[in-house]
Amino acid sequence: MNALKRRIRQVLQHAGYELYRQPAGAYGDVRRRLTYTEAQCYNALANRAQLSISEGRLLGDLVRSTDTTRPIIEIGTLFGFSTIVISLFKQRQQPLITVDNYCWNPLGISPDVHYEITKNRLAEVVAKHNARLLRMDKNDFYRTYDGPPPALFFCDADHSYEATKRDIMWAQSVGASIICGDDYDLASEPGVRRAVDELGGPRQLADGLFVL
Repeated sequence: MNALKRRIRQVLQHAGYELYRQPAGAYGDVRRRLTYTEAQCYNALANRAQLSISEGRLLGDLVRSTDTTRPIIEIGTLFGFSTIVISLFKQRQQPLITVDNYCWNPLGISPDVHYEITKNRLAEVVAKHNARLLRMDKNDFYRTYDGPPPALFFCDADHSYEATKRDIMWAQSVGASIICGDDYDLASEPGVRRAVDELGGPRQLADGLFVL
């Protein structure tokens, strides 16, 4: 059966079509069935990966308070929502490094396409606002980073307990002045809250954005 499905998918793709199965219970109050294009637009624009207004304001305040001679490091670029917020509030000359291996996205597109979309979206940030877009595993980045202590470290990547705790502990080990991250409030990812609470708990919180 799986071989037959693959063959059908290959034939359709060769003809310029793609199979799409709408998830059960998806799309909230959208009562009619969505086309594939509509469903992808919904997933891209209405997914939980975007910062709320409150989260964006807190992140902006944190960025404005940083030492502009030291870099800001973001772990988990996704499509660059938070990268753009950081860029709006930092001084133009302050370095920003954003790291992602592009292994996951809510649209299910390939890592190569995901990276190209994000690179295009952040082209102005890279060209004009002293930002570096790194496509690499965060553990490789941690192992090879030899820059100054980050003025701000923002983590929003793997939300498991182990990964979140490792992210925060690395930031502490290199002397990051401000350590923050997202999705402390996400019930589907309790590992973030557990890791943050074990490491002292949030001293500031806006929706799911925490500051240690």
